[in-house]
Amino acid sequence: MLGKKIQDRFRKKRNVNRLQDYYYIKYTLNALRVIAWIILTLGVIGSLVWGISMGGLDGGLRIAIGIIISFLAWLALLAAREFLKLFVDVKENTGNSAERAITSKKPG
Repeated sequence: MLGKKIQDRFRKKRNVNRLQDYYYIKYTLNALRVIAWIILTLGVIGSLVWGISMGGLDGGLRIAIGIIISFLAWLALLAAREFLKLFVDVKENTGNSAERAITSKKPG
């Protein structure tokens, strides 16, 4: 009887959206995506303006460096977003493993 109650509890939890357990993570994920795109857009535009105002070879080098740095910042923010998703997935998979371990034990 105890095993059935535990099994029912795990099934109910599994059906709930995994991000609902962490209310603010979905907002953080969206904010990171928006901030990443803003950084990339403003970084590229700013690099172009900065490089064109400098002119010559120096300006071209500043454009290239600015675009590369903007791209790396964009990539880092998107990677941070994926790490948050990964942590939630690890928590869910750990719960699923615990459920399988509990339900596979037979009373002896």
